[in-house]
Amino acid sequence: MKNISIYLCIVFILTATNMSAQRSIGDMYADSVQVIRTTANASWKDKEHPTPAELEKSINLLLGAITYLDQPEVKTQALGNSYLFYRRSDVYQSLTNLYTLAKQYDKAIAAFSKAYETAKWDRSGIEKDSLYKDLIGLPECITLLERYKARTKLWNNGSFKTPFNPAISEDEKIAGLSLLWAQAKYNFVFIDKLTTDWNKIYLDYIPLVKATKDTKEYYRVLMQFYAQLQDGHTNVFPPDELAKDFYSRPPVRTELIEGRVFITNVSSPALEKTGIVPGLEILKIDGVPVLTYAGKNVRPYLSSSTDQDMIVREFSYNLLRGEASNPVTLELKDRNGKTRAVRVNRSGYTDVKKLPSISFTTIGNTGYLVLNSFSDDSLTAKYDSLFPEIAKTKNLVIDIRYNGGGEGSYGYHILRTLTDKAFKTSLAKTTVYEGYPVPGTKWIEQPQGSITPDRKRFYDKPIVLLIGPRTFSAAEDFAIVFEDIKRGQLVGESTGGSTGQPLHFDLPGGGSARVCMKKDLSPNGKEFVGIGIMPDINVPLTIKAIYEGKDEVLLKALSLLNKN
Repeated sequence: MKNISIYLCIVFILTATNMSAQRSIGDMYADSVQVIRTTANASWKDKEHPTPAELEKSINLLLGAITYLDQPEVKTQALGNSYLFYRRSDVYQSLTNLYTLAKQYDKAIAAFSKAYETAKWDRSGIEKDSLYKDLIGLPECITLLERYKARTKLWNNGSFKTPFNPAISEDEKIAGLSLLWAQAKYNFVFIDKLTTDWNKIYLDYIPLVKATKDTKEYYRVLMQFYAQLQDGHTNVFPPDELAKDFYSRPPVRTELIEGRVFITNVSSPALEKTGIVPGLEILKIDGVPVLTYAGKNVRPYLSSSTDQDMIVREFSYNLLRGEASNPVTLELKDRNGKTRAVRVNRSGYTDVKKLPSISFTTIGNTGYLVLNSFSDDSLTAKYDSLFPEIAKTKNLVIDIRYNGGGEGSYGYHILRTLTDKAFKTSLAKTTVYEGYPVPGTKWIEQPQGSITPDRKRFYDKPIVLLIGPRTFSAAEDFAIVFEDIKRGQLVGESTGGSTGQPLHFDLPGGGSARVCMKKDLSPNGKEFVGIGIMPDINVPLTIKAIYEGKDEVLLKALSLLNKN
């Protein structure tokens, strides 16, 4: 009767929770289990010496939660919902605590073993918790802990992490390549989209990495290897000691416009005084025609998800990168057709002006809010301080064209003030490796978030959102929700088409890598990774606008708002 009562209690909690239309069935099952855990923990956590009766009551509650999780419908939901799936491990960890307090050590060890079977996080840290001081000295527990530590070492790949060496060993080279291959095979969320044999690519690259003469060349080959996966969140990063050799570039922005490459921004006043100014066309780099140079020296080493993302990486972010000590020679042409060759340093600039993460100004009665990054921890506070001024405007342009992402919650913070209704965040899925070949992909759905509006602030006036191919990652999460809640028109060009949650890991020789392990979809299930978020009104960059110094995307947005 006691278990039946507990089960009925959980069903009641589920029924009450089900009133929220924003939660999936699996999420609500998981919420019910969390309520039971909270209730069970409350009976002993704040007490120095809980009584045996209090402990027994909490144990029975948690056993009831396990019974609930064993119900066929709940188990079925858990197969496709990680939030629900990992609650079983949490319940068993709570049981481990209670059995230890009750000095029922055999049951504590059994519960701990169950907790680890389906654990998402490493639970071997109980060694440092005084609660378990008697438990961890038992032979059975010692054996379990050693086993779990070995499993943790297997998956955190710490043994592959070796210090920087200008010329790492051949064994390290093969180990690093093998780790990259394995991480992609088992964790890359878009492995099903490959049209090439990943195993064969790995075998083809073994002689290539063995032939590299030093660590720098080795990492260039690894970058080329992972570029085969064609994903903007799946990359290889060289050691910090080599960063100046890989990432140094003059403080200019270059862009491919109508098939030609132009300088569109110079962020160093000192460099600008030398005549390097926006509007100059780049004809050659180190004596090689610019398109040929990019195709040979830049593109093969880049990971990207879409054509527009690749163009930005190839002709903007990486075109002029190279060794800090090695200036780049540019053949330039001005709008009058006059050409000249100049040597431009890649380093040594002390006056570089960085884009602020957020800025606000007004253009007439229109507000112009620029969000260049979601990586600034102070962004939400800065936005909150600006909101009173934003609220005074007649309408608003939000510009995320140069926002490469960061923390998605910062974008949601802003979106909360732009609507008076709750909104859903992106859908997400991860894959499950089952240990044997399968013709399709098995997915686990991640819980879809629901964000409530800011009850004190609501900007209810017309908005236009500016997007482009540099709109990337968390900025795309912002744009896709903005589009989903139909808050305004999107103007500009397609976004980069890459977001997700990467798995980071270390490589031999001091470098690192990441592989995307989460597939994001729009709140309504539409795919945009590998495609991009399309604007309602497409306004491409033009050579004419560059020569005239006009921002045609912003002008179009202002025209739309003024027309309305």
